[in-house]
Amino acid sequence: MNKLKTLVVLAGLMSALTTVAAHAQIVGANYPNQPSSDSDDGCDAMLGHMRSVTAARIAAIHPGQPVVLIPVCENPSESFSRDDHGELFRSGNVDGLRPYLARNATLMAALAAKGYDHYDVVALRQGGNDSILLYVHQRHMR
Repeated sequence: MNKLKTLVVLAGLMSALTTVAAHAQIVGANYPNQPSSDSDDGCDAMLGHMRSVTAARIAAIHPGQPVVLIPVCENPSESFSRDDHGELFRSGNVDGLRPYLARNATLMAALAAKGYDHYDVVALRQGGNDSILLYVHQRHMR
């Protein structure tokens, strides 16, 4: 009888560990901006996967929506050069959509308030409470 109890307890523990491991993978997938310790891909790896954005989605952003700017790779101690901005801007989800960003007064007001413009935007993401998250990188081209 003791062997049966031991097996039941072990099976329960294995099930619990499997559930915890699966939950940890899901939580990690929900926070793609966490830097990975084993990644040497540079600053664009910090963005994680960004869903595609359309011109219509950008046009639908209205003045009541809060816009949050998130600087990407602007730490001068990082190896990423402020002049080497090409791949970072192409790897985001707004490449080719920056003219539409420039046409949206809400986005442009938020960018201008912090000294950015539409060319500094790397990616756009929908946040909680209908907010807009703009990932920005200050270009050294001004």
